[in-house]
Amino acid sequence: MDQTSLTTLQDRANGFLTDLTVENSRIPDAVLVTAGYETSAYTDALFNKLNIPVPLKVHRSSAKRKADFLAGRALALAAMTHLGVTPQPVANAPSRAPIWPDGLAGSLSHARGRCACLLSRDTGQTYGIDTEAIAKDRPLAAILTETLSAAERHITTQGPLPAATNATLAFSAKEALFKTLYPRVGHHFGFDAAALRAAPKDDTLTLTLTTDLAQSLTKGMQFDVYFSLSTTHVLTWLSAPGA
Repeated sequence: MDQTSLTTLQDRANGFLTDLTVENSRIPDAVLVTAGYETSAYTDALFNKLNIPVPLKVHRSSAKRKADFLAGRALALAAMTHLGVTPQPVANAPSRAPIWPDGLAGSLSHARGRCACLLSRDTGQTYGIDTEAIAKDRPLAAILTETLSAAERHITTQGPLPAATNATLAFSAKEALFKTLYPRVGHHFGFDAAALRAAPKDDTLTLTLTTDLAQSLTKGMQFDVYFSLSTTHVLTWLSAPGA
């Protein structure tokens, strides 16, 4: 999908989507699409206008939930088009995780007006992406106390980035890692299953497994997580072999 096509999609969204961009995913054969979205500009009519089916459960939910869903699915369709795949609906699992059409694998995320889609035709890999608003005040305190260890809290004060940005990046990266590994693990695992051992830098951070999660996912394994920053949000993403 070239920039003209992106602009056309953005225009069709009547102010709902902003800054629709295809970014460098740094993952071979994977496309990364990001955008802002304005919940205040959401209307139910946008589902028809953008040719996106709305599940009954989503249709009955709040305007915010519908806006989140619509933004993610719009980016998924943009990513499919960029890959040369005929756009197809993306169903929802009971967990709300996307169920990708055959021949595709990827991940979606949205948070406070930003959304992202990571998508590939390489179904031998699993993918995870997460975007978060840079935390402050009570959300930052929750990240520090509920998702990071004492050692990780110290690490967030190191390196070139502000401590709040580092803490948000660590939290986001753990969310992205969960999405990536869940298909292989098959059950939920906590934030303490992976640890940040060094401050993020050069657009990459590394998480290390602190426990065995599966036969092929053992304590000490490391995962490099890519990240990008805006003035308000962080974005983290990675891929890993699917078996």
